[in-house]
Amino acid sequence: MKFFGFILTAVLFLTRTAAALDKNGPVDFSADELTYDREMNLIIARGNVTFTQGNSSLRADHINYDTVDGVVIASGNVEIYTPDGGLMRGNYAKLSGDLKDGLIKKIRYTLSDQSVLTAKEAEHIQGNFTEFEDVAYSSCDFCEDGSRFWEVKAKKMTHDKAGKNMTAQNATMTIADVPVMYIPYFSYPDPTVKRKSGFLMPGIKSNRAMSAGVTVPYYWEISPYTDFLFSPWIATKGILWGGTLRHNFSEGTIDVNGTFIRQDGQNRYNIVARGDWHVNDVWRARLNVDHASDDTYLRRYDIRSDDIYAPWLKSDAALEALTENTYFSFGGVHYQNMRSDVNDDIIPEVVPLMQFSHTTAPQDNGGYWSFDVSSATLTRKIGDDSSRLSVETGWHLPGITDWGAVYSFDASALVSGYHVEDYFIAEKNKLFSGYVGAFNPQASLKVSYPFVKIGENYNQILEPIVMGVVAPNSRNSDKIPNEDSSDLDFDDTNLFAEKRFVGFDMFEPGSRLNYGLKWSMYGHKKGYISALIGQSYRFTHSGIFPPDSGLVDQASDIVGRISIEPNEFISLNYAFRMDRKSLDLNRSDISLSAGNALLRVSASYINLKSTVSEYSAYNNREELIYYIESRLTRYWMLKFNQRINLSDGGGVLETGGYLRYEDECFALETGIKKDYTYDRDYESGVTFQLGVEFKPFGVFNM
Repeated sequence: MKFFGFILTAVLFLTRTAAALDKNGPVDFSADELTYDREMNLIIARGNVTFTQGNSSLRADHINYDTVDGVVIASGNVEIYTPDGGLMRGNYAKLSGDLKDGLIKKIRYTLSDQSVLTAKEAEHIQGNFTEFEDVAYSSCDFCEDGSRFWEVKAKKMTHDKAGKNMTAQNATMTIADVPVMYIPYFSYPDPTVKRKSGFLMPGIKSNRAMSAGVTVPYYWEISPYTDFLFSPWIATKGILWGGTLRHNFSEGTIDVNGTFIRQDGQNRYNIVARGDWHVNDVWRARLNVDHASDDTYLRRYDIRSDDIYAPWLKSDAALEALTENTYFSFGGVHYQNMRSDVNDDIIPEVVPLMQFSHTTAPQDNGGYWSFDVSSATLTRKIGDDSSRLSVETGWHLPGITDWGAVYSFDASALVSGYHVEDYFIAEKNKLFSGYVGAFNPQASLKVSYPFVKIGENYNQILEPIVMGVVAPNSRNSDKIPNEDSSDLDFDDTNLFAEKRFVGFDMFEPGSRLNYGLKWSMYGHKKGYISALIGQSYRFTHSGIFPPDSGLVDQASDIVGRISIEPNEFISLNYAFRMDRKSLDLNRSDISLSAGNALLRVSASYINLKSTVSEYSAYNNREELIYYIESRLTRYWMLKFNQRINLSDGGGVLETGGYLRYEDECFALETGIKKDYTYDRDYESGVTFQLGVEFKPFGVFNM
């Protein structure tokens, strides 16, 4: 007799006895066939049997349940589902009714992270411990022949569910069934644990400054909210100590990272700290510290690769407030000079630094007011000191006319006051100390008219753009130090900018006309092409722009940009600035990305012709950076990159390669980098790294 998903009526009277005897509550059965032996007090279930009591569940081909002793005997395709999401399979089990105690034979235990433990048998003890005998554990998938790439084998292994830990004694790691490591005592967290103290997988690293060595990271879970990663690099020429401290609390986070080494009689180090405290929904405090013992330390010891060529390191702190229409910040900035040809004593400290911004809600016509206040105090050990207070207010009106033209009108007035000490005026060859002010009013109107053509497969937009700016032809005071506006490069991004100087110390005097033409084509499903070309014309000659800015003459250089992305496989971006008379390129920026996961190439090229001036950071700079990335197979990935100086006398600056293998249970990563630059104690050389990971042993104890 068959019952499909049916809970037998016989169980109803049984539960009166079972529930009385068993504190875990009624027992539920479903099976293809079920009988009840009154004399033996035995329920016999056959075919697709499901046994459930409380939160415990068991499936098998055959189950006998002793209603008096509360013992379950299961055989044939036994499956036990654990509360943490695991699945335990066997061919025989003898368990208590709540499935917390008992014996399972020929076991295959799939944990919640899909790693698999096989064993001759396993014994449940008090629901918290499971002891396995003749164990083989791995996160690798089984091969066709039943083997796995690596396994940890042990005579016995214990799973402490309450402690969320798995331990084994006299364990052996095998790779391709070949023993490679004996481990007297082995302990690692079960898959439910996300953080636990222990060693991380070691690696091999080598460079010219340290020679060959190993990295031996250790993770320390100090508390649920605090942890520390200790990461020393132990090498032939010394030990580079490193560590990262993290702390999370209800109002914010603190991260502190640092390294230290004593080599050649010198103590050298760096520290990076980030702090963020949310006082309430409006106020927060933030702290950023970035400091190194000297300007070559980061490069010499390969501490980080993101900004090792930056001219300075920036540290700042601020108290901030943010509401829907208002922003306030009060703090300071410290710059550490990282250039050997610049005197550290001329680098300023900016304390205090204050910014306040407020915009009103839009009115019925869409217009709104803005109000900004900014102040800064700069001090140096050598050179001038200055303090500035700037106040700016403006009216802004964006809109669209009835005939389809898009416009934006902006009118503003900026008032700044300075107190300057010991500022050297080069043109007059004298020092200035005292008070000086600046006033810069201006108004602008930007109008564009998009012509739209709807096609069968794509749409086109042709948009002429004209912007007029009216401002007095006043002269910037030579008594004001130019601290924040020395860098200006004219391109398509600031062609229609109301203010081209990003700071407060310089303003663009005189009226001007900016004009350009933009064309775009968009596919209905995907793909687009966009192009912009434009120029600026000044009605008066100001003489304030850097020689290499593209704005020296009344009629500026011609700037533009072309962007092409026909599909998800190709992306091209080209920005240029050309001489208006000769049409020679004064600047070219090209970025390209092409390919798919199998092979992808990314490249960026810059060509910048500069003149020698106090404003220029580079002189005749021409540089190419490219990356090649390939997903060789499902598991193998290859990356290659190179940075090349194409200027006269240049050459390759940096070459790097990276190879990674990763599957469900194992990862191998190796990388090599060759640096061709020199800087005092920093010499060109090769950096090599090798890392191996056996998942899930990102954290383990030995």
